[in-house]
Parts: sequence; structure tokens; C-alpha cells
Amino acid sequence: MELSMASLIDSTRIEKIMLAKKVGQFLATEQADVERRTVENVARVLAQDISKQVRGVLAYELRRCDQLSRDLSNKIATDIEEVSGPFLQATQALDEETFEKLIPVLTDSVRAWVARREKLSENLISVLVQEGGETSIAALLRNDLIELPEIACGRVIDKFGNNQRLMDHMGARKDLTLVIAERIIEKVSSHFKKLLVDHYLMGSSAASDIVDASAYEVMWRQIKDATSAQIHAFVTDLKVNRRLTHQTVVEMATRGSMKFLESALALQTGKTVDAVKLILTLRYPPDFVKLLKQARVPDQLAPKYLGLVKAYNQKA
Repeated sequence: MELSMASLIDSTRIEKIMLAKKVGQFLATEQADVERRTVENVARVLAQDISKQVRGVLAYELRRCDQLSRDLSNKIATDIEEVSGPFLQATQALDEETFEKLIPVLTDSVRAWVARREKLSENLISVLVQEGGETSIAALLRNDLIELPEIACGRVIDKFGNNQRLMDHMGARKDLTLVIAERIIEKVSSHFKKLLVDHYLMGSSAASDIVDASAYEVMWRQIKDATSAQIHAFVTDLKVNRRLTHQTVVEMATRGSMKFLESALALQTGKTVDAVKLILTLRYPPDFVKLLKQARVPDQLAPKYLGLVKAYNQKA
């Protein structure tokens, strides 16, 4: 008896699903008003069916309808995500004012379906940014079918600037303004940093400075708490890979690592670190000048080296 009852329930559900499909397809085409009203009444009943599969099929078919009665479209739009999501992403039956009122009351996962629409006005984008959480904002940033206004991007940065995942999504877009690209360059991962420089900032006077500053900051985080031996090994690795520059030495020393400067000068001149330390006491200034020449420090950076060494000696 239980098996036959289950079979009956399944059979009824399948029949309703087929009916929902036919009703949706019927309403998606132009029909006489009388027939349309009759079928819409059937759709209203199906939209309240206990089975989410029935409601889901109906909503999926009705997403292609350009015109739906307000009560029916609102019923579908406020259903569970499985039902409402695909409908909200595609429907043209809801006007902008309705979407504007809906967006704040939707869950963020459902709001994400709205953010994936093929067309979004600046006003709706603004509402999405204002009301959106991480899920819907990610969907909005990944929607390459729309153009994001600079003001909307700015508000996303203000709201989610510390969320690297979202900043990476923004960094992948091709419609950013230079102002926005420069704002997020320090907030994205290294991969998207390169994309931003290549796509937006190449040729900009700020490009090399931005990239270098970011690289220096990463380097500093690696060495700031390191031991002398670890720093020397780090500097040695830079030199072997031809990445040890005089500007890098200055940047690390300026941030507080004289050990970096000592190791760099030792490796660049072939002297021991202890020998370099002795010269950096400046007891014999000519030796310091000679050391910089041996390390091939550019004339314009020599005063910077001297200033760093003097400042360090005063603290010692």
C-alpha cells in the first residue's frame, strides 16, 4: 500500500511538472487576453504548489515572459533560491522600481542572481553595492556583460577593500578607470597586480613605483624578524638571481634592516660582513668611499647610503 501511494504521489508530481512546463511555455508567447488570464490562474495555483520542483519548472519557463501579473511575478521572485534565482536573473517582467524594492529584502545568495543579469542600470548597480554582501558583490564584479561605473567601484572598495578575493575579481575587469586601478593595485594579489599594470597602468608614471613599492613591502615582511644568518642567505639568493639592486638595499635599510645593507655590500665587494661592519663605523671615511665604489653604488645613491649609516651609528 505504501509503495502504491508513493508511486501515486510521484506520478502526480510529474504530471504537475509537465503542466507547469506547458503553462510557462504558453504564457511566454502572445495569447488572447481571455486565454491568458485563464492560464495565469493555473500558474498561480502551481506557484503555490508544495513541490519545489513544480514551482521551479514554472519559474524557469516564466523567466522568458515579458509580461506577467504583478502578484504572480512577486510570488516567484520571493520564493526559495532554487525557484526564484533563475527567474530573477533573466526576467523582463519586473520593472526597475520592483527590483529596487526587492534587492534589500532578498538573501545575499538570491541577490547574486540579480547581480548576474545581462543588463543592470546604474541605479540598480548602486542598490546592489549598497545592500550586497560578499556573495552578491562577487557576482556583480564577475559580470562582464555590464559596465561598472567608477562611483560603484569606489563604493565597493570603500566597503570591501580588505577582501582580497573581491579586489581580485575587480582587478580582472576590463572596464575600470585609471583612478580605480590605482586604488586597488595594493589590494590585489600579485597575479592581478600584474594584469592591472599591463592593462591600465603601463605607460603611467606611477606604474613602476607602485609595483616596486609593493615588491619592497613583501620583501620587508620576509626579513623584518629574520636573524642575521637568514638575512644574509636571503640577500645571497637575490644576488644569485640578479635581483639585488642598490635601490633595494636602500629600501630595506630605510625600513630598519642594516643587516641587509651589510650583507649586500659584503657580497657586492667580496669582503666579509665583519669587514664591512668595521668600515661602516666611519672611523676612516676614505674606506667608506672606497667601499661604495667597489660595490658600484651610483653617485646619486651614495649620499643616501651615508645618511643611513650615520643615522644607524648615532642610535648604536
